[in-house]
Amino acid sequence: MYANGDEWDTNQVFGFDAEFDKDTLSYTLEENHFGYPIASLLDLPPSAYTVQAELAVFKEWTRANAPPTFMPTSCVSKDGSNGSYEKPDGTVHSKPIEWNGEDSLELVLEAVIPDSTPASPGCAGLGDGVDSDDIKTVRIKSTMLSEFYNETIELEACVLLPFGFSDHPEARYPLVLANGHYNPKFNPGGEYRTTDPQCNEDDGYDCVTQNYAYYLHKNWTSTDEGMPFTGSRVLLITMNSPVPFFDDSYAVNSESMGPYGDALIYELIPEVERSYRGIGQGWARGAMGGSTGGWESAAHMILYPDEFGYALSACPDSVTFTRHTSVNLYENDNAYFYNSNFKRTPTPGYRDGYSGVTYPGYKTAYGDIITTFQEMNLRELALGDNSLSCGQCDAWEATWSPLDKETGYPKRIYDKATGVIDKDVANYWKENYDLANILVRDWETLGPKVSGRLHFAVGGSDSFYLDNAVYDFEQLLLSEIGEDHGVTFEFGAHQGLGFQHCFRGYEYDENGEPLPNSITRLTYPQDVIPRMTETFLKNAPEGADTESWRY
Repeated sequence: MYANGDEWDTNQVFGFDAEFDKDTLSYTLEENHFGYPIASLLDLPPSAYTVQAELAVFKEWTRANAPPTFMPTSCVSKDGSNGSYEKPDGTVHSKPIEWNGEDSLELVLEAVIPDSTPASPGCAGLGDGVDSDDIKTVRIKSTMLSEFYNETIELEACVLLPFGFSDHPEARYPLVLANGHYNPKFNPGGEYRTTDPQCNEDDGYDCVTQNYAYYLHKNWTSTDEGMPFTGSRVLLITMNSPVPFFDDSYAVNSESMGPYGDALIYELIPEVERSYRGIGQGWARGAMGGSTGGWESAAHMILYPDEFGYALSACPDSVTFTRHTSVNLYENDNAYFYNSNFKRTPTPGYRDGYSGVTYPGYKTAYGDIITTFQEMNLRELALGDNSLSCGQCDAWEATWSPLDKETGYPKRIYDKATGVIDKDVANYWKENYDLANILVRDWETLGPKVSGRLHFAVGGSDSFYLDNAVYDFEQLLLSEIGEDHGVTFEFGAHQGLGFQHCFRGYEYDENGEPLPNSITRLTYPQDVIPRMTETFLKNAPEGADTESWRY
């Protein structure tokens, strides 16, 4: 059974790779099969357990740059609802049974996901391929990715049309990309719904999210002066690009995953703009997102500076590897322990972050260390070797590491069992994906294109220690470029308390009090798009269309 996460109440899991064919009737869990948190079956104490077996199905992939390689068929469920990257459609599982921890038992694989899950809701929430008046689906076959994988690979965008799209046939629109994890339903940082949910926020946080989804619709369709989208009509899109390693490609080119950056930016986005009258020029494109989406947004601005005119990078994954969460990959010898002559202090992986406010079902936290970086990685190792757990650390490795041409798998940045860092791989990360290093290294060409357009926000006590890298990014710019570097940094803390994952910048209530992350995570478009518009207008080239979309 899959460990349910890195919390203190995690379950026990044992995992191993196996080949099944028509003659295979059974497999036995052996004492040497790796487990987490307890590593060996021999050390599992007798007790009353509920046990379930799951088979995650792999297939043979034939990428253009690698030998045939068995990898997951997918890391997502088509409806996006089961809440676990490790249980994609096609996973086979047994019924849960009781066990005393001593006697032998047999588990029969008999049920297949998604037998118990609904079909994809589609971009508009009306079913796969069914669009609404407001939300459209753009799906293409990617030539670049299909050649890389030697099979048909599709890319998908969910598009919220600007209000008044049909009434203004002469208008051409900027495009705003809301980056983030896989979601078959349109969600640009706050859901979108056209009807009042008729619920009370005392009913819990789900009601809060639905109310704010309705607020987005009301804001989006308002023509009143002072409303966030009046004078800022744009194409607002999300994109889905799941890969065999994770629910998202990280939207960059990668030796293991393929040319997803080029495919998304040069194939999918232009198709959206052709279909729905986009301006189609870099000055009129913006990117925003948090966490994974925050890293992608910064990467778009730095790696594709001519294709984007603005980026908000909120609580981003490691933007420099001087602090990969809590680990300095360049100076530490081991990812799991700080360098020390006489003691071994574990590097932390995840802490409870303080939210400042709660709703029923939305937890207040106190900064406790929930798991170490070692524990996070050992759980993934139990779920899959060779960066194939569909977990977060493995996803970073699959994105940023060079490909091992002999095995077909990403090279390990550190030994997954021991934590020893491979400095050659770390240097590859530095030269190709350390965004701070790349920006400073190439400042002569990148500086004029990025300055004034790239903006960071992160909580001063981010749950995953992602604030560390953002601090280092700012300090590197100050030391190497100077105070006029033009990149903005906002660190969230008030009343002596840092904001947890994922702070995206301050917003205030009617009393002047900072709103918590539980609210600001739902209002990305309202807060960010007006700021993007100001930057678009400031940097638009002479003769550009700066009027038709500003109704």
